[in-house]
Amino acid sequence: MPIRIPLKNIIVIVIVYGFFSMSMATGITIAQAADREKGQTAAHSQTFIIYKYTDPMTAMEAFRLLIPKGWRVDGSITWSANPALPAQSRFRFYNPNGTEEFNLFPTQSYFWTNNQLFLSTNPPGSLRFGTLVAEPIGVHAAFTKVIIPSSRNKVSGLAIIHEQEVPDLAKLAKGQEVQGVRSSAKGGKIRIGYQEDGRQKEEELYTTVSQFITDVPDGYFMNYWFIDYIFSFKAEKGSLDSQSKVFQTMIYSLKVNPRWFAKVVNVKESLVKRYIQGIKTVGKIGDIVAHSGSQMREEQQRDWERRQLAQDRIVQNFSDNIRGVERYNDPLSGKGVELPAGYGNAWANNLGEYVVTDSPSYNPNIGSNLHWEQLTPAK
Repeated sequence: MPIRIPLKNIIVIVIVYGFFSMSMATGITIAQAADREKGQTAAHSQTFIIYKYTDPMTAMEAFRLLIPKGWRVDGSITWSANPALPAQSRFRFYNPNGTEEFNLFPTQSYFWTNNQLFLSTNPPGSLRFGTLVAEPIGVHAAFTKVIIPSSRNKVSGLAIIHEQEVPDLAKLAKGQEVQGVRSSAKGGKIRIGYQEDGRQKEEELYTTVSQFITDVPDGYFMNYWFIDYIFSFKAEKGSLDSQSKVFQTMIYSLKVNPRWFAKVVNVKESLVKRYIQGIKTVGKIGDIVAHSGSQMREEQQRDWERRQLAQDRIVQNFSDNIRGVERYNDPLSGKGVELPAGYGNAWANNLGEYVVTDSPSYNPNIGSNLHWEQLTPAK
């Protein structure tokens, strides 16, 4: 049965076209059958802690999310003077004692046109303002010709298990209608199997191909298109579906800092203006970032809010059983939280960490110097 990962904070991940990535995380653990003291009923439990990433370039928190205790994170945010993607991302969350991984891959940006004069001086494969000139491709080709060859080029025996469209992901990639721009998007997922490090593994990858076409009065068009929303879930063969609750919890808990988002958008706009003005030397990216504001303008705020509402509406189309997560009220944070379904009991502490357990008698306060409170299901 294919893994079913719904779409919510997945979309936040790429809400700025791949503008962020994760960096080094401090050590974390997967807690299984953890008894803090004798007398407690043995329980199958899972502990999640908050991971925060601070972008070194901006000295701002870029995002936060819940990750299984014991997992590690590799990756970084990288900045460049590319007006299409000034901040790029690549990160990998992984269980050091197993094969489970959650990957986010960098967005790929492209430019295309039917202006033959332009193509004669800027042929396919060349760069236009830092963006690769290339004719658009479909979702299947995006997986098989771009994403998989670049990310899984060291595995052996790779085979496609199945493919499927993901229309809801495409809707969010397309975004709001903009006057004068013809936008379209296709979304999909693909499951592959291969051998890596002597073990048979399976991985499910997601992506969209979105196009934003502007018609020019002179009779040609300009098409800025993206291979975007690229992420994957990975585990040993036969165990990928059973790990979906953990992956979903990570996705649902991921929150991008709006101030950091505004910083990225403002840097992008500054770079675009410099190129339009014909400034060949755009300057050091660090200086541009430092002089760009981090406050959202009114129209940016409205766009941000529209995106959040769109995410919520799409998520509401999925039942909790399909999603594999349950909603709880967290009295310590004053907010709701989504945690893996099927355990029946959840606890939170004042550090923002969570434990889910299948034992009603398990109490994490016993033997702990932290304050834990049991959570109630949200109605």
